[in-house]
Amino acid sequence: MARKVKCPECGTYNDKENTVYHNSKYYCKICYENKQKEAQDYKALIAYICELYQIDVPTGWMLKQIKDYKEQFHYTYRGIKTTLHYFYEIQEGNSVEDSLGIGIVPFVYDEAKKFYIDKKAIKDNLKDCDMQKVQNRKKVIHINRNQDEKNKYKEMALINIEEL
Repeated sequence: MARKVKCPECGTYNDKENTVYHNSKYYCKICYENKQKEAQDYKALIAYICELYQIDVPTGWMLKQIKDYKEQFHYTYRGIKTTLHYFYEIQEGNSVEDSLGIGIVPFVYDEAKKFYIDKKAIKDNLKDCDMQKVQNRKKVIHINRNQDEKNKYKEMALINIEEL
């Protein structure tokens, strides 16, 4: 019978043969994959911050903010990265030079999350849609400009306030 080891992430006991040994700890396969994905997301976030702020490495203040957002608000590294992308590139918020850190994240995180969820839903709906069928159903609408150009307020009688 194999020795049971405890996964440090989820706390389950698994056979030693069914686990992955990493950094002197035994992880179950699912937790190890999640740990690897989280590490990749962290590296991508750091690279994006360096690119966005045009610096070689993030400042200590930025790293502290990332850690605080992860622990206090339970934000993901990928969520922080997409929030920064949403605020600075899509929404075109304040310029990067005006900010000292990534303090905008808690204020824009939910808005950015909703934006990307809506964007994904639209993309999924467009997969099911047949674009040729939609283009064939186009209708041409003609507007008679002569009626629209008249200003109805010019034709109204002026009211003398003194007579009232």
